[in-house]
Amino acid sequence: MTVRGAALWFLALSGLFTGACQTQTGLVWSILPLGSGIQPTSVSCPAVGTCYAVGGNGLILKTLDGGSSWISLDMANGGPALANFNLTSISCPTSLVCYITGNQGLILGTSDGGQSFQIANETVNGNLTFNSVSCQPALIPACVAVGNNNTIFVLPQLGGVWGADLAVQTAIGPANYNQVSLSGTTFYISAITPSGQGTSGLIVSSNGGASFQFLGIPSPQAPQGISGVACQSQVSCVADGPGALLATSNGGQGWISVGLSGSRAPLGFLTSVFATSDGSYWAAGSSGTLLQIPAVSGSGGVTGVALPQSLPGNSVILTVGGVSCQSAGVCLAVAYSPSVPGVIYESVAGVASSGAGG
Repeated sequence: MTVRGAALWFLALSGLFTGACQTQTGLVWSILPLGSGIQPTSVSCPAVGTCYAVGGNGLILKTLDGGSSWISLDMANGGPALANFNLTSISCPTSLVCYITGNQGLILGTSDGGQSFQIANETVNGNLTFNSVSCQPALIPACVAVGNNNTIFVLPQLGGVWGADLAVQTAIGPANYNQVSLSGTTFYISAITPSGQGTSGLIVSSNGGASFQFLGIPSPQAPQGISGVACQSQVSCVADGPGALLATSNGGQGWISVGLSGSRAPLGFLTSVFATSDGSYWAAGSSGTLLQIPAVSGSGGVTGVALPQSLPGNSVILTVGGVSCQSAGVCLAVAYSPSVPGVIYESVAGVASSGAGG
């Protein structure tokens, strides 16, 4: 038995003995040994066993065994050229097709699982950073990427040509678009002002980007604004911001506040949300903050509580940048920091950490 296998067996056995008398609070996570020089910012798992991670200094990694081993893809196009870019987000609608965004207006695409990349510098403005990309298979539009300076780019179909969406209304004023979530022809966008404050709602298009509207969220529910958003469907979404975690099942016409399971502790400085294939949502932020909002079985909705995740190591000085799951309970999370090496975490299937209980 390998060291890693023994560790997983021990965690699973511990869960059998402790689960009967304690209250579930989150999954059990371990640190993958990937060296000390990485700063991963985003992860996407399009199929069981297959995941991609991207990050600072042109980092592109791929695993075909669920995270046990990784190969570097950042040399696929000559290597050193990508080292000048900080990659911010990845979305893989299939196991072979992925799109990656970064600074300097960079969008990368691969249609062969990372053997080669098509590089698109979509603007000559070197100050432009794309912050988020969201893709879907076999639907139109295929992808949406958002970034600083009220920037939205749309990819009509996989393998097509990206184009700027000039229909977006800027009634909120100058803003940096932080996250986008695409479902069918509907996409939701969260925005942050140049001063770093989340806006008081979301930008929404229900017709593939032909027009947009601003969907306001009452300030008592998000007093410091909304920074992140993710959706499982055109009407079921979760949004977050500093001290705020909200869910809607009616396209944002009404929101419920999501609190921490078994605690009245503050939610923390939340900055982003991720929707995973098991129906869950994950709210993430600074100081190693990661919360799971589980799906309600058979309803398409979510529970009104969030399960705090305890990440091992020195996670308090890390920002969680992304989460993606291969199946229920089998997930990867990435975290980065300007001062210490970044980390890729792996959760253990069928094992949950516990808090004190009777």
